[in-house]
Amino acid sequence: MDLLRYFEVKQITGIERPILKPGDIVKVETKVQEGEKSRVQTFEGTILGIRGSGPSTSFTVRRETGGFGVERVFPLYSPLIKNIEVVKRQKVRRAKLLYLRHVGRRRFAEDVKSMQRLIKEEGEKKRLAEEKIKREAEAQAKEERKKIAAEKATAEDKEEKKEESAEAEKTDETLKPAVTDSIEKSDAK
Repeated sequence: MDLLRYFEVKQITGIERPILKPGDIVKVETKVQEGEKSRVQTFEGTILGIRGSGPSTSFTVRRETGGFGVERVFPLYSPLIKNIEVVKRQKVRRAKLLYLRHVGRRRFAEDVKSMQRLIKEEGEKKRLAEEKIKREAEAQAKEERKKIAAEKATAEDKEEKKEESAEAEKTDETLKPAVTDSIEKSDAK
């Protein structure tokens, strides 16, 4: 065994890591240094593939947050990795799950299409609601016009009746003296 290989194996002897396979959902806890403070940051996602062998092994983890895919490559035996927890094991039939990248794009395209469809439907609903309100307003205006026309007709009828009654009274008054005169003449005979 050459000197470099010996040195690498000696570095990873105390580090225990789980056996990882593509498709596994893992939670990787890494140590992050921010100024003087250090904290542990977790990254949970699906393993897309494992690259290399021995101490230089690295694996790629992908997760989707808010419609965006985020990938990180972790060296398996990095001293910055505190813990690797396998959340779920999945059986896959590929060594590299790179098609998951396209699934996200396709899902994004589908989301865009569905959003456009939703906007179109909302616009159609809004247009139909406006038309309905317009039709109701027109119907109310028509009813009001009918009501006003009916009131005018009744008012005109009342005026005509008043005029007729006034004419009838005039004719009665003109006839009364003539009738009384004729009655008096007939009495006188």
